[in-house]
Amino acid sequence: MEDANDILAEQQRELERIRSKRSRHGNMDGVRKVLNIIFLVLAFLGIALYFSYPDKHLYGMIVIAIGMIVKIAEFFIRFMF
Repeated sequence: MEDANDILAEQQRELERIRSKRSRHGNMDGVRKVLNIIFLVLAFLGIALYFSYPDKHLYGMIVIAIGMIVKIAEFFIRFMF
């Protein structure tokens, strides 16, 4: 009976550890969503600029590059936190 109580207590500690870890990630999920939206908007604008002004491809490429930097930042946030 004592072993069952020990096992149950260990499982409860593990469950609390997982819950606390998930609650910390809740803050970063909002940041990641915003960064993803910014990335999508920049990618769309960059492609639109690239094809709208054939003589100024550089502007579209710069906007797309900025979007890629935002996406890389989101990627690191996903794995760091």
